[in-house]
Amino acid sequence: MSKELPFPLPIRAPRINVQSGDEIEVNSGGYVTYESGALQYTEDGVGAKNGATVAAVEYGDTIWHRTILTCTATPVTISDDAGVAQYGGVKVYDFPAGLIVTMGAVIDGALTAAVTGTIKDAWEGDVALGTATATTGATLTGTEADILQSTAIAAATGKVGTCDAVSAATALTESGARHLDGTSTAVDMYLNFVIDDDETHTAGTAAFTGMISFLWANLGDK
Repeated sequence: MSKELPFPLPIRAPRINVQSGDEIEVNSGGYVTYESGALQYTEDGVGAKNGATVAAVEYGDTIWHRTILTCTATPVTISDDAGVAQYGGVKVYDFPAGLIVTMGAVIDGALTAAVTGTIKDAWEGDVALGTATATTGATLTGTEADILQSTAIAAATGKVGTCDAVSAATALTESGARHLDGTSTAVDMYLNFVIDDDETHTAGTAAFTGMISFLWANLGDK
């Protein structure tokens, strides 16, 4: 005698053989692309890179993402706070609308200072990621550094400073995560710099070349 089960039996999904470059439709309505063992998300739920010198690769789904930005001589306007320091920032990413949680970030690159303007050859400074561009002063704090904390840049060689930075949980809240409220206005991400030089110099431009990688989630919009 047969007996009807009180719940539907699971159905095993068929095995799909994919090769690099193949597209697979997913439930979200977007697509993922198989790239060297990873599923690269290419459609819904991601943000947007900013500027022609920035390229973006997105991994994940409509909730969890790993975003990798590749910057190639991305220009950074450097302003002079006379007698205090030089500072500058550039928007590199627009998050989608929603409550954004960042779980960590990595910067691996170099800043060539004084593409135009005057800054000393062996400058030292700091780098950070924030939801606002750098302003006056010799530090990166608050919204200038609320995605990745201010991290020291060692003495530059020929005006080129190495920028290696990783998130430190002790500098953040919520056990290493940061909630960014983009439910009314979508949140932007800025790459910020400060140059420790209290002499008066001519304002100008710098250029950042390197990689910015960050893990984030969108908890939803209201």
